[in-house]
Amino acid sequence: MIELVGDVLNWIALGVLVPLLLLPLGLLFGNRSGLRVALVWAGMVATLIAIVWGFSYAAVDLSPPGFSLPGITMAGITLLLGSILIQHDAHTGLAHLRRAASQIVTTIGKLTFVAVLAMALIQFTVVVLRYVFGINSIAMQESVTYMHGTAFLLAAGYALLHDDHVRVDIFYSRLPPRRKAIVNLAGVYVFLFPFCLLTIFASGDYVANAWSSFEGSTEQSGIQGIFLLKSLIPAFATLLALAGFSLAVASVETLNSGSQ
Repeated sequence: MIELVGDVLNWIALGVLVPLLLLPLGLLFGNRSGLRVALVWAGMVATLIAIVWGFSYAAVDLSPPGFSLPGITMAGITLLLGSILIQHDAHTGLAHLRRAASQIVTTIGKLTFVAVLAMALIQFTVVVLRYVFGINSIAMQESVTYMHGTAFLLAAGYALLHDDHVRVDIFYSRLPPRRKAIVNLAGVYVFLFPFCLLTIFASGDYVANAWSSFEGSTEQSGIQGIFLLKSLIPAFATLLALAGFSLAVASVETLNSGSQ
């Protein structure tokens, strides 16, 4: 179970997310073709992975991610397909991918609104039952934690995609669209994507161990679903990466449009 979960997360990270997240940069090449473009693409992949490794070395009590042979094989195949794609007109394909990614992130983000509402109602009910009727429910109390974690983790990508996150800046709001696009690209590729990939790698054993024992509450009457709650960690990183992908595509389109 542990090895299976780790392999699946590596496949998602290396075989799907890395090529997908780098595809927007392919738009910067226009319709150029040839070995040089393919080599530059491979260099981008290697650079992003190197950044992830650098973060893992700098982090406390975190070992660099290890990759299984199936994960590396899938990454190699998608890397080859990506190098072929960027040598052709990828604008139409990326536009469809951007809409799909945005739709996934938006739909899941909106569903978390239900969790927020339910969390407030259940917390109110817990208070009334405890202080008015003297009834205590551990399962209801733990459900508030579950819903809070769900809302926080699954709505992060939605907040980034719709610019609802907290942005503390002095200069960004005054920049023209083209310079904003450059700042967004730098933030996405230097900080966001490495963080998302590292989160997926680092959460592999953590999630796998929870699934191997179907980890639940330490309380007998509590919710026996901690393994499901922990599974939201790689889901959070994946949704955040998809939101970053959509932002990256929009930024590259702005740069290619020549907006000042």
